[in-house]
Amino acid sequence: MEQTPSDAPSPHGTTKDIIRKGSIITIITLISRPLGYIREAIQAYLFGATFLVDAFIVAFNFPELIQTLFFSGATSAFLIPVCVRYMKDRDDYSAIYSTFINLAIILTASLSLLFFVFSNVIVGLIAPGFSHEAKTITKLLFIIMIPVIALHTILSVIKAFLNAKEHFAAPEMSGILWNFAFILSAILLRHQFGIYSLAIGVTAGSFLQIVMQVPYLRKFDIRYHPILSLKHPAISEAKRLFTGALIATSIVPINSFVGRIIASYLPQGEVASLAYAFRIFILPFSLFAVPIYTVVFSKLSKLYHEKDWKGMHSHVDSSVVLLAVTLIPCTILLCSAGDAVIRILYERGAFTAKETLMTNRALFGYSIGLLFYALSISFVRVFNSMHDMRTPAIVGITSIIINAVLASLLMVPFKNLGISLATSIVSLYNFAMLYVLLKKRTRYALKRTTVREITRSLLAGIILLFAIFLVRREVTESPWPLICIAAALTALIYGVFFRNYYLGLLKRSR
Repeated sequence: MEQTPSDAPSPHGTTKDIIRKGSIITIITLISRPLGYIREAIQAYLFGATFLVDAFIVAFNFPELIQTLFFSGATSAFLIPVCVRYMKDRDDYSAIYSTFINLAIILTASLSLLFFVFSNVIVGLIAPGFSHEAKTITKLLFIIMIPVIALHTILSVIKAFLNAKEHFAAPEMSGILWNFAFILSAILLRHQFGIYSLAIGVTAGSFLQIVMQVPYLRKFDIRYHPILSLKHPAISEAKRLFTGALIATSIVPINSFVGRIIASYLPQGEVASLAYAFRIFILPFSLFAVPIYTVVFSKLSKLYHEKDWKGMHSHVDSSVVLLAVTLIPCTILLCSAGDAVIRILYERGAFTAKETLMTNRALFGYSIGLLFYALSISFVRVFNSMHDMRTPAIVGITSIIINAVLASLLMVPFKNLGISLATSIVSLYNFAMLYVLLKKRTRYALKRTTVREITRSLLAGIILLFAIFLVRREVTESPWPLICIAAALTALIYGVFFRNYYLGLLKRSR
């Protein structure tokens, strides 16, 4: 099978198509993220920072971690490439959808039953320092939220089958519904159930997320049947891909976990500063990178099934350009004005200028690797679309070792900056390795036009950095003027540099 790249545009999609579909996810994220902050603010207002909230957080984090690592995290990675093969046969598509739904129910229900039986043991492991009263409350909260494992896994299966049909809105909007259910439960049920109202909101919201998908499943004629077609070829293919997908999608949370362990040897406050910094760092990633690679992943899976290498290379190039154009200015803003962002978001009460300085150090280390962080995850999806879970898994396992070594070495002279720098360096390593391996396998290489757009974005970023430096010399007091001026400069400079690029997208959309 000959695999030859082409500079010719693919008839299967354009950059404009990625923007159009990805913008839906971006808009939903812009609504969902602030709603998440409101949810946390209401939780803090109603219950404060007491042992009750500690119990809820511990009880919630465990089932959330289990389903994220072992079920929902890997589901899209291996299911979308599998199910696109059967999209043209409506009955077959519904049959494998039903089979995977039923498998998810059987596996997660069995696991949930085990968690219920051994809930005392689990609470003892996840909350060893809690008092007897706190452990009792944690156990009840944990039992109420055990169904979340099954419900989120079912939602992940539904999301994969809808994404394969290039429908992204409903699965993403379900997060907004979950936040509303949590908030309403906390407000309306707090007098009757106290802290348990939060757990009720978590489980009820997770159920409503699934209910919300039903009209869209009907719209795309995806029907559920009580069947279990274990001899279907899709099942054997999914079994082959699952282990690699599980390993590959676990790399990022494992690296974060290792980083937190290493950071525990640093002075007080360093671990918290890394968490605050990462929350800011991940916002531009969620707004721009996630929509891009989510849309492209579904498209690449179809193109691979059709063996359209020109189309695949064209879509990879488009995603690289979009990531560069959106994330390079975000990198510049976070590196040059990150302290102003931190002051606006966090600097009040016990969070003083000292904590701002500490958090900004960590944010700088994360931010310089923002583009590579996004590219590495995007290229994992490229391999996933080609039914190759093994390559990203191997690269990811080596990155865990490199991350642990680098974080241990760099934290000595640089403290939390060293740990966040290790994350950026490992992201660069992951992207470089996956790019080289993809080039070797498919003869893919960045087009000259792609390299030119990346270079222009870098040049615009350098000018932006210099402009913000000049502004900072004049604006030193309030963070708001600096942020507003920096945002205006970003829009102006990138608007000038990419005017023709944007106009071209508008012409192609007519």
